Parts: sequence; structure tokens; C-alpha cells
Amino acid sequence: MGRSAIVAILSLLALPLLAHAQSDGDGDSALHHAAHEGNLAAVEHALGQGTDPNLLTSRGVTPLTLAIHGGHAAIVARLLDAGANPNLASPAGETPLMVAARTGVVASVESLLTHGADPAAREDLRGQTALMWAAAERHADVVGPLVAAGADVDERSDAGFNPLMFATRLGHIETVDALLDAGANIHQTLPDGTGALVVAIINAHYDLATHLLDRGANPNAAEQGWTALHQVVWTKRPNTNKNQHNPSPRQSGWVTDLELVRALVEHGADVNARQTKEPRDGYRNYLNRIGATPFLLAAKVVDLEMMRLLLALGADPFLTNEDGTTALLVAAGVGVWPNESAGSKEEALEAVKLMMDLGDVVTTIDAHGDTAVHGAVLRDAKELTEFLLDEGAELNHVNECGWTPLTIAQGIFYGNLGRQYPELAPVLRERGATSPFPAGAPGYLQMDYPARCFR
Repeated sequence: MGRSAIVAILSLLALPLLAHAQSDGDGDSALHHAAHEGNLAAVEHALGQGTDPNLLTSRGVTPLTLAIHGGHAAIVARLLDAGANPNLASPAGETPLMVAARTGVVASVESLLTHGADPAAREDLRGQTALMWAAAERHADVVGPLVAAGADVDERSDAGFNPLMFATRLGHIETVDALLDAGANIHQTLPDGTGALVVAIINAHYDLATHLLDRGANPNAAEQGWTALHQVVWTKRPNTNKNQHNPSPRQSGWVTDLELVRALVEHGADVNARQTKEPRDGYRNYLNRIGATPFLLAAKVVDLEMMRLLLALGADPFLTNEDGTTALLVAAGVGVWPNESAGSKEEALEAVKLMMDLGDVVTTIDAHGDTAVHGAVLRDAKELTEFLLDEGAELNHVNECGWTPLTIAQGIFYGNLGRQYPELAPVLRERGATSPFPAGAPGYLQMDYPARCFR
């Protein structure tokens, strides 16, 4: 007789002793253990000994929930046939159907629905449903049975997420398709107006974004205040954001950001769409983005390949934000957050030259009194600063904060820190730069600034 046969016989002999036994202080019965381990023979024996299929552990866990967690569909069906309650929720309101939707075993889901599980139940913590859990775990094959049983494909959680948004955030095309095929509204948005297309781009799921366009997503939807084209620019080159610990998403799929831009325009995206609201994305920003076009945003992060592509697709390079800040000004550095805004000094110089080739000028002053040289000093870009001055940019213009470029180089209060640019100060002085404040006495200690000057 082999070892496995001996073990099996010993296990069967032990069943009468274990049927009502509590194995530990948590109230786990033999039925709980058998359900968890997928031991159908032990489940049958425990039920035959009269164990209640709805017996709870001290933590409120049923044998049914354990069987579902383990993916043991046959045991799920047996417990339901024995009277397990398909709607007996955990203390947090999680139903067996939610657990089954999350684990993704279709047979378990179907057994629960056949025995009366409620597909509309919501858990207590976030108001999420079984369909939301299936979508969040990318179980496309669970969508159909749940919707057929009455699950609302467009229902929202307490936070305003619907199943489509859960699937979109993870970039799972098959689940997105299952939801859309089941009737999900591709034009629904989050409470702030963000649609599925922008959610896909925020998370760098460019394959999915292209697929959503093919499924009918509106490339110009902007209820949240900006379009998908704006979002591609931000996602491609976010702030380094050193103080926020908010890394940029890792791109999935094979479609590149530039290919997505082309796809958006091919589907009718307005390449000159203007931003109407500031995003609350956690990134530190100083530029007023109201009125900004995708091209202006690309210039701010000196994304030259994006700038050139947008130009080729019809972007107007001379459209400004509502402050009159031009693409040349932002490329130079107006509105950047020092040491965090994307783009190198070398790219900034090349972007400024690109704008000049297009006909832009270095003498523009925006509504806040900022010049290209103010921006170049904020970038700590010596070569760019000298280039701008050689091209006729204003050296000593005082902006609304009371700063000349030399004031900034000597030291200003910026981003809760005192910042200085000692390499640039002598360069500016050699050219005759002046400041309302002496070196070592930054202006923020001596005058009332507009609130924006405290950055």
C-alpha cells in the first residue's frame, strides 16, 4: 500500500473527530477548513454531521466565502445546495458574490446567481458592487453573467467610479469591451467630468485609449476642463515632482504617445483646444494653464518632438494662455517650477529657437510682467539667458513681484525655499543688470507681493 493511500485512509478515519472540532481560537470549524482547502469529501462529511453551512468564525467568515476565495466551484455549489446563504455578507458588507467576482471563477458566480445572490448589493466601505470588483480585477468573463442577472453596468461607487472606469484605469481592453458590449455608456464621466478616454491616458494605457476612440469616445470631451490631447502632453512629460512622491505611470501596450496624438487628431480632436480649468493632479505648477493649448503645454516642458508633431497636425504656435504667456516664454522658463518642471536647459534653448524660426519674438511681456529672461534665470540656464539677451530680450524689466532677472538670480522665495542662481548673477551684472534690492536682501522680505509671488 502506497503512502498516499495510507494518508487518505487516516484522513477519512479522522473525519468524525473533526466534524465539530474548533481548530483554533478564531472559531474555524472542520467545515471551514475543508472549504478552504477544497476537500469535497471532508465538506460532505461535515455537512452530514449536521454542521451549519452558515457557521461564522469569530471574524464573521463563512465556509462559503472560504470556498469562493479558494476558487473551489464544486464546493461552492455543494454549500449552496446545503443551504448556505448566498447573500450573507461579511461585517464590512462584502457579499459572497463580490468575492466570487473578484476571484473570477465564472462557475462560482453562476452558482451564486442561480441560488439568488443579489448582483445589486453594495459593500459598506466604498459602496462598490460585484460588477465593479470584477472590472477592477480584469475578469471580463464575469461581466456577462452579472449583467444578465441584473447588475447595473453604469452604477457608481460612493466615489463616483463605475465599472467602466475601474476597467479603464487598469487598461484591460477585454473587460472594457465586455462592459461596452453589455451596454456601458462610454460617455459617462467621473464626478469631476473626467471621461474614460482621459482616464486611460492619465494611466498611460495608450492602446486602450486608441481602442476607446474606435469604440466611439469623444476626443474633444472636456467637461473636466481639458481634452485628451492636453492629457497626453502631461502624461508624457510630468514634473519630476521630487517632493510629492508621485511617480509618472508606466506605459502599457505598444501604441506610443505620439501615435496616440495622431489617432486623436484623426478622430477629430481639436489640436488648438483651450484649457478651461486647472487640474488637481498633485503636481506643483506655477503657470496659469487656463487658455493653454496642447502646444503651449508641450512648450512648457520643452517636448520638442511633441511640439513638432502638433505643428505638423495644425497647431497654432502663437495661441497664449489667458495671461498672454506665449510658447516662447514658457519654453524659456516662465511658469516653471525650478528643479521639478520637465525638460533640460539644452531643450529649452532649442525650443526657443524653434519658436523664433516660426516668427515669435523674445521681447514679449505677459500680464504678470514676466519676460523670457525671467524664465531663463528660473531655469538656471546660462547659455539660454545669454542667447535671449543677444537677441534683444529685456534685461531689467520689473515684473509684478518687483523682480528683475537679477533679483531672481540674487535670491527669491520660491516654493517655500530661498533660491539663488549664483552662476547667472555675474553674467547679468556684466551686461548692466540691476535689481530693486541689493544682493543678499531678496525682495520678499521688504515688500508686499501679490499672493502668486509666494509660489
